[in-house]
Amino acid sequence: MPLTQIPLRERKYATQKLKILDTFDEKLKEKSLADISVKEIAQALEISEMTFFNYFKSKREVLVYFIELWSLEMQLKIEKKQPKDAIYLLFEETAKLIEQNYQLFMEIVSAMALYGMPKKDIAIGRAERLIRFGVECEHQEGGFRELIMPLIEKINIAQERELFVYTALHNTLFSTPLLMKYQGFGSLKERYFEQIDSILESKDADEPSK
Repeated sequence: MPLTQIPLRERKYATQKLKILDTFDEKLKEKSLADISVKEIAQALEISEMTFFNYFKSKREVLVYFIELWSLEMQLKIEKKQPKDAIYLLFEETAKLIEQNYQLFMEIVSAMALYGMPKKDIAIGRAERLIRFGVECEHQEGGFRELIMPLIEKINIAQERELFVYTALHNTLFSTPLLMKYQGFGSLKERYFEQIDSILESKDADEPSK
């Protein structure tokens, strides 16, 4: 469905919601989530604080929304890739995102450590999907597990090792960037790929299954 066929009210709502997210993204390049006030975001967008709460219940909910959009973007990018290629691409795209906004990544990790995996109850409407990605696509709720487990299951890995591989990849995704500040760390993409090679290259995980 072309964006122009979606009701104007729905398009305006989607545009404002994405602007709020993008403003948080920019502010997080300068300071922590705790130091960003709703008033500051509202002033930057020339809206009232009450208008902000029409879109998000809290600042933390903006992070959950970001995770949902990231998950949907990754779905689109890996859907036609071979399983192992999709895993490497997912990590490559995540490395780009983290290098662009390290503080945003840290806020997500901190929120996960304090509150666990966020509840996936934020819908991404048609207009949001079309504005952000330019294509008609289905929104499937989920996160890293929902993205990576179907890929692991399609690789020639013994079933009893699937949870180990998932856990190792999960730890790689979230733990490796914490070392970025160390001298000589190099490229996050390269560090990711080194660890994925080590995790996947075994007698049980040689080639994608047919």
